[in-house]
Amino acid sequence: MFKINFIYKNIKKFFKNLKKKKYFLNIIFFKKLFFLKKKVFKKLLNLKKFVKNNSKKKKKNNYIIKLIYKNYLKKINKNLKLIILKIPNFIHFIIIRKNILIKKYICDTNKKKKIKKIKNKIFNLNKINKISGRGFSYISQPLSILYLNLENYFLEVYINENNYKYIIVPHILKFKSLLNSCQIPKFIKKLFIIKNNKKIKYLIPTSEVSLVNFMCNKKLESRFIPLKFISKTPCYRNEKIFYGKLNGGIIKQKQFDKIELINFIDYKKSYKYLKELIKNIEKIIKKFKISYRVLKLSKKNTSYISVITYDIEIWIPGINNYCEISSCSNNENYQSLRSKIRYIKNNKIFYTHIVNGTGLAVGRFFLSVLENYLEKENFIKIPKVLKKKFKNLYNLKI
Repeated sequence: MFKINFIYKNIKKFFKNLKKKKYFLNIIFFKKLFFLKKKVFKKLLNLKKFVKNNSKKKKKNNYIIKLIYKNYLKKINKNLKLIILKIPNFIHFIIIRKNILIKKYICDTNKKKKIKKIKNKIFNLNKINKISGRGFSYISQPLSILYLNLENYFLEVYINENNYKYIIVPHILKFKSLLNSCQIPKFIKKLFIIKNNKKIKYLIPTSEVSLVNFMCNKKLESRFIPLKFISKTPCYRNEKIFYGKLNGGIIKQKQFDKIELINFIDYKKSYKYLKELIKNIEKIIKKFKISYRVLKLSKKNTSYISVITYDIEIWIPGINNYCEISSCSNNENYQSLRSKIRYIKNNKIFYTHIVNGTGLAVGRFFLSVLENYLEKENFIKIPKVLKKKFKNLYNLKI
């Protein structure tokens, strides 16, 4: 969230840059509110001086006028805050209208197979429709153990090799915490709401929200930066789901497990750490010998919060296409300005840059492993990386 004075000084730059994200800032309305605020504030200051100089002569009229100005100033501030909350982050100058292919890693994958019946067996889609509706799934043993081992393997690599600190986070949050992480007002329609005794709370759409709030209102010393956190949670998103060729009720879900990686960094080094984050994720996919590609997203597809976003897409034979498995972005100081995450360097205060990414969507990766390692109708070959956890078993029976 940008500051009012900063927007006013750079209002033309804001208008041009936000136009790329299809957000049109009403410059005339913003300027009117800005000058109104200044006028009212000056009048309030003059009134205070007048009251101090004439303290012996206490008048009710002065008190009433002061109240009127204060209420008027509150209304102006509310309108300005609403405008600022809706303003998305800047977009990087290197981003163009189309998605750009940065890298493509091709591995000898299995050819497309008819696996619709197997999917129904694994995810129990027919049963879940009666119990929870679309966007949910059951996974039973032995494949649930494969799913669990995948999760544990990802966490072990990030914690032991890439020096991430694991944090267990809350799944239910207040309105203010979603506001701090910039999920509101843009994504309010996609959130699951919990009402209890007139109190409203929200289920997390991603653990990024909880991790940003974990650092909220903190002032760090530069020697403690970078801070690298990891968290694994279910994510809850109230999205429309259709059973089509590119979905099958599994790829897009309302409840899914995700590993979130987040870095709080010095503003000069954020792009360096973004590249490092992408490399760490690529290493894991390569170990499983599955084809993938890296895309730099276009102006349209770049997130509301981020300055630049890279998507890592993995090959899924069932849809004969690539599917997004990780989204890595640099948000710069957009979130830290709103949540007040600062650090001190050379006796100066700076706002941290935030780099975050999906340390792989577990459900989609699990689906890709199933389809790429499918040997026969009822057998799935265990990847070499996970053989130790299965006591050197060769395959799993569905």
